[in-house]
Amino acid sequence: MDMTKKLHIEFRYFDRKTCSRCKATDKNVEKTVQELRKALQESGVSVIFKATKLPAKKLAQSNSILINGEDIENLVGKKSMRSTACFGCSKLVRGSCVCRAYTYRGKRYRYVPKAMIREAIRRAT
Repeated sequence: MDMTKKLHIEFRYFDRKTCSRCKATDKNVEKTVQELRKALQESGVSVIFKATKLPAKKLAQSNSILINGEDIENLVGKKSMRSTACFGCSKLVRGSCVCRAYTYRGKRYRYVPKAMIREAIRRAT
């Protein structure tokens, strides 16, 4: 019987080439998962990472990370998400749009910072 706990990490994005927010979050989540994978495996946690490209109709979910189906913000205990104008995605949809932005430890980010990802993974395990 497999006693390994599974940690499902999903990065949801609209575009990783044009959108600077999605590019930065993508880089941060992949690097953080890579850095923590061995330590998690040694403690009996198997990491399953998935990146999901969203259609334009789900743009509001873009630039988000779910851990075991729960939004990263819920895991760090603060609803810090807000939406701000996103120029990269606006180019893609040929109109103005807003994407997720975050406040973590008093600082505002247009992407999910590595420290926030680490904290959420720690709390989820």
